[in-house]
Amino acid sequence: MTGEMRWPLDTVTVFGGRGTSAVESDSVRRVATVLARAADDLRAAALHCLGANRDLVGVPAGSWVAGPTSGTLAPAALALDEAARAAARGLGERADLCDLLGWRLLRAAGLYEEAESTARRLLGGLVTAGTFGIGAAAGVLGWAGLAGLGLVGGGEVAGRLAGGAFAGGLPAPVARWAGAEATRGLAPYSDEVFAGLGGGVALTRPGLVQGRQGVAGGAGALAHVAREVPALGNADAGIRLTRLGPEDFAAGALPAWSGRGAASVQEALARIDDLYPGAGGAPEATIAVQRVTGPDGAVSWTVLVPGTQSALPADHPWDGRTDLELMAGEADGATVAIERALADSGVGPDEPVTLVGHSLGGIAATALVSRAAFAERYRVGGLVTAGAPTGLLTTPPGVPVLHLETPEELVSQTDGRTAAENPRTRDRVTVVRSLRDSAAAVDRAASGSLPQAHAVSTHVRTLDLAVASGDPRVTGTADRIGARLDGPAASTVFYRAERTGS
Repeated sequence: MTGEMRWPLDTVTVFGGRGTSAVESDSVRRVATVLARAADDLRAAALHCLGANRDLVGVPAGSWVAGPTSGTLAPAALALDEAARAAARGLGERADLCDLLGWRLLRAAGLYEEAESTARRLLGGLVTAGTFGIGAAAGVLGWAGLAGLGLVGGGEVAGRLAGGAFAGGLPAPVARWAGAEATRGLAPYSDEVFAGLGGGVALTRPGLVQGRQGVAGGAGALAHVAREVPALGNADAGIRLTRLGPEDFAAGALPAWSGRGAASVQEALARIDDLYPGAGGAPEATIAVQRVTGPDGAVSWTVLVPGTQSALPADHPWDGRTDLELMAGEADGATVAIERALADSGVGPDEPVTLVGHSLGGIAATALVSRAAFAERYRVGGLVTAGAPTGLLTTPPGVPVLHLETPEELVSQTDGRTAAENPRTRDRVTVVRSLRDSAAAVDRAASGSLPQAHAVSTHVRTLDLAVASGDPRVTGTADRIGARLDGPAASTVFYRAERTGS
């Protein structure tokens, strides 16, 4: 609990992008500095004004404060004297006003920076230090990979594992309550938890981190364990891609939307649910590539990428091992599968490609967009991620990027960064929403459940609220991306990726 509940629209915070509605203390302080300089300039102008008055009518420059001191001046000179003094007083008053506004801005910046209380920062530091020790101990034992795979696995997988752990021996209502409160309580410190764990593991495995620090280094060490332990998979496995037909889906038919474009970014994101085995009946590790022809005949493409479907290494690359490889910036099977799907679909070099990914899919999509070779081969039209830790990756300028996160899902913070610490550029926007602060029952329920907080539908709701807020950074980015998603003609190819021995 954080106190008074707020309307769902008020729980949305936006970082980065084009516009000036973001509260950034550094920018506020710069404005305060400009005001201080303006005050100095105004006072200098007042002195110049009085100096000119003295030269013209022979009145001492300092006498303007008390009023006229000479009754012997000619009417014209007296009028000039009074006008000069009035101008100087006005300039002085405006200088004082600039000083006051500057002080208020500095005060506001200080209050904003102090919104994260001293106790919160202290506790966050203790959490980081504690988990650093746990990560170091795990690294010394050499079996950190087993724990790490579960930590960075997709939200649905992690949620099921956590739910089972909480339920041990407890009545179901008590277990649900305990799990919900634990989720809400951990959410504000989840970035510190993962930063500490990653740093601790990296410290104890310097030969495996290859100069990387923190989460990236720890993930690299854990990925090595996942590849090298025989029971966890084949280190030399390749990737095989298979086209899917209606008979491969549980319902015996392709998703209903496969023949039409997406009317909005929200609709494109919502479609990812149909790529999960449990929700849409798709085979494991299914991705979708849609070709859309616009009214003018121009062709664009949309790639939909779901998240982790196995915490432990599996016979497909949508597993915990790939999560670790992506976090470490290493070669992985998911990005290989996406690139092969694009090549098989026949995407042309001048045809824009928009990537939409959830959880692991969001990391893989961002990793691709950040690679120079991918940008040289394909024209990237946009990137959308939901519930994905993308703060360690850099996207190229000119590509509209939209990230959606909630603290309670925990997955987005596995890179050791909060949404506020994501890179901020004119083209890259991060929308974060606090579920536990919302007065809406659906948000409150999701705030205590990892699967619900991380669910695609929760992130779609976040984007709906962010668009409804009218924030130009969100609407502008969503419009730029959405313009490439729809058209009068569309067709979709579904692919399944599998690992195969070399």
